[in-house]
Amino acid sequence: MVALACAILASWLMIMDRYTIAALATMPLVFSIFTVAAALMIGLLLLPSRKHQSFEANEEIAPGLWAMWKELDPSFVRSRRTLLIDTDFNASIEEVSRYAGLFRPHVTMTIGLPLLIILDERAVRAIIAHEVAHAQLRHTSGGANLQDFIAASENMLFYADPDRTITGRVALALLHSMLEWLDREYRALRRENELGADLGAAEQVGRAEMARALVITNACRTRLADLVFAPLEKEILGAINAPRPPLERIIKRLEDIRAHEPMIVAAVAGLGHEDDPDSTHPPFGKRLANLGYTDIPEIDEVRTSAIGQLLSRDAAKDLPARFDREWRKKAQEWVNVGR
Repeated sequence: MVALACAILASWLMIMDRYTIAALATMPLVFSIFTVAAALMIGLLLLPSRKHQSFEANEEIAPGLWAMWKELDPSFVRSRRTLLIDTDFNASIEEVSRYAGLFRPHVTMTIGLPLLIILDERAVRAIIAHEVAHAQLRHTSGGANLQDFIAASENMLFYADPDRTITGRVALALLHSMLEWLDREYRALRRENELGADLGAAEQVGRAEMARALVITNACRTRLADLVFAPLEKEILGAINAPRPPLERIIKRLEDIRAHEPMIVAAVAGLGHEDDPDSTHPPFGKRLANLGYTDIPEIDEVRTSAIGQLLSRDAAKDLPARFDREWRKKAQEWVNVGR
């Protein structure tokens, strides 16, 4: 891309003397193409990162999570690790190598607070093992990963807004089709990586524990949508004031969300879900089959919440309230706009 942009710029410079008016007319387009290519090249080497919006948890706030990460990751180095907590019922890990890979990459793991509230310590341990397996199998690393190019493109479009700048508009026109194709390829790669990470985690915690975590997580996600988020969505559509926030609702309906019989019913129903090409995760049934299970295995009931064991006492109390306050503030703004 850089070579093509340089060739276009060289051709433009050559015709400037003979076709001055045409050169002046095409100057914004040519300069934008060259700027886009240079920005992508620099972005792949230096990859600027936008500041995250999640809560950063140190070892005092989340001693149990840090201890688990240390135990499951033999390459653990504290100075190159960041632990974030957000409000998603999900977990993720990412790795950033800056300065052309001259320095060791920085790894960031994000754990959703709803996971810690709903799941027990065993399930969370299996989930962390799954995320660590992603890093060990180099699913998150740069270099050959498609995510590097996608991230560099997204960063450039973030700073060069297509709605406000010529460079951004030209970049979007040039990159749109390529990014759509790369995004599809990356989603397919992510689905393959999820299966590999499941097997990697199973080596750490055992296949039965990994399968148990998959069943509980998949079923509780369905129960959470039915019991908390669907009613909340209906309430907020006709609300005058912000309704009760999500985490408060989750805590209140906790026993219903993880009730054993309905949870198993939800898990069985999840086995019939078909592959979604737009999803970054393979279907639940395929992930279980990958671990050697053709049906829902027998699992223990979830009786305790991991939040009490993995976070400090103050954090376990304060974080849900803090996230709910932030949600209520945003929800009130949405309600005010809708009046």
